[in-house]
Amino acid sequence: MKKQVYALPKKALIWAFLTLVSTSLSAESYVPSSKDTIVAKWTVVAKSETPKERVALLLNKANQPGLASRYYGQASALTNKLLQTSPNDPQLLFYQAKIAQHYHRFDEALSKLEGVPPSHENYASALLLKANILLVQGKLAAAKRSCLQLLGVSDLWISSACALEVNAQQGDSSHVVDSYAQLLSLVERSSLYQHTNEQQQRWVAQILAELAAKQGLYNQALSHLSAFELTDVPVSYLALWADVQLALDSPERVLNVLGPIVEQADSFDDALLLRLALSEHQTAEQTARWTPRLTQRINIRLQRKDTAHAADIARYFLDIKPDRKKALFWAKVNWQHAKLDGDQRLLERAMDVQYAAEETIKQPAGM
Repeated sequence: MKKQVYALPKKALIWAFLTLVSTSLSAESYVPSSKDTIVAKWTVVAKSETPKERVALLLNKANQPGLASRYYGQASALTNKLLQTSPNDPQLLFYQAKIAQHYHRFDEALSKLEGVPPSHENYASALLLKANILLVQGKLAAAKRSCLQLLGVSDLWISSACALEVNAQQGDSSHVVDSYAQLLSLVERSSLYQHTNEQQQRWVAQILAELAAKQGLYNQALSHLSAFELTDVPVSYLALWADVQLALDSPERVLNVLGPIVEQADSFDDALLLRLALSEHQTAEQTARWTPRLTQRINIRLQRKDTAHAADIARYFLDIKPDRKKALFWAKVNWQHAKLDGDQRLLERAMDVQYAAEETIKQPAGM
């Protein structure tokens, strides 16, 4: 049976490239001398010279494991405060769009991006973010137009990588094959790519890995992802790496490598908890460590009716705690917001489980 890779949707994929500001962060943890002392531990973002720089620092770090819930909230509060005195500031509007995208408020994000003019330094990143949002919404033609607008305001290979990623979503597997081959050739031939910064290279490596995985080229996908240390990559990167390992029947590798990364983070990310729980199920361990944590998180999401995590909830009810009705419900909720091929496969899986069960019920006795 052909393995499927259900990677984290691309709504998070371009994120790693969008923060192009060179920043430095310091993370210090207080360790008490007495075991009787009770303290809270969290990562602290270093103070910066201006409030705008602080927002940039927060957003730059927010996509790292365990930091999203705290840093996006802080960035949102600070951005909204600054917008009260500078409501039309393009840089603040760009930051606000990135925050809205994270919370899946896609139309709001697109509206904010309209306030970033071509003359602004964030214009290229704004176009990439716009393309990513339109891609998630299934508006492929509009997404590609946004990619092509990058011509003249960014390096040629960036516009090309953006457009090829959109092409791969056309629905035909041949588009994935062609996009992968063209992007791989582009990276190998482009002297500009060889001298670009790490964030841009990581962005392209993640696209290449996902396109390779879609073709079942899992070892090639791992080769692309191995270019960067897993202890210093975004959540989406780690989730894709884990999906590829699971497709290669290497759940122990996920538990041994991803487990410590998640354990050391300030908090748990749903996407990574899901991969760890799936790994436990594949190894059939008697003592589950991550599954109870995921179950607790899913229950919280259900109580809050958290549509931003609909895909994770659907997969939980498909693969961890089977419930065909809930799986289909949340897969449909996810499809309302995200229409990438991975979201379509998730919906199709949920529908297959639901309708197969219905057909079994309809079968007369003795059949």
